[in-house]
Amino acid sequence: MFLYEKLPPNQWLSADYVYKTSFWLSIHADIRKRQHVLIQISDAYRSGDIEWLEYRSQISPRINQYIFKLHQHHNIEDTGYFPQFMRMYPQLKAGFEILDRDHVHLDTLLNELQVLNSRLASSNTEDKALVELLHQRLMDASELLSQHLTDEEDLVIPILGLN
Repeated sequence: MFLYEKLPPNQWLSADYVYKTSFWLSIHADIRKRQHVLIQISDAYRSGDIEWLEYRSQISPRINQYIFKLHQHHNIEDTGYFPQFMRMYPQLKAGFEILDRDHVHLDTLLNELQVLNSRLASSNTEDKALVELLHQRLMDASELLSQHLTDEEDLVIPILGLN
């Protein structure tokens, strides 16, 4: 809280800090947007607004890109930023350990999502059970990721802005 109090969220994009914080926040905004689009496509199919072939052609490549971007983002954090931030602020170690555990859990969900998406990509016939499994994994990942991104911003954005 000591950094959060020095740089609260209402100042993250102020003129004094935006050049240090906007890149990280824009990456998170992109992740949230991709997540939202995936859920919209899934919901559209499940409600009958789009057909099987359209659903499959829209969602499958987007899931691949979403998974790739998340793995890439987490790898950069795990190998570069988080260790550096923990050295700078050892008192925040417990917070970064929580984020690391989130990454492990997210990796498991993303791997499950990838397996389901591979099944979807190779399926030529409509498979509503597969759609439901895929939707549930998307929702599970979305729920965890939404909280994770918020928690991460609470730790990381003040560090970026104040250094």
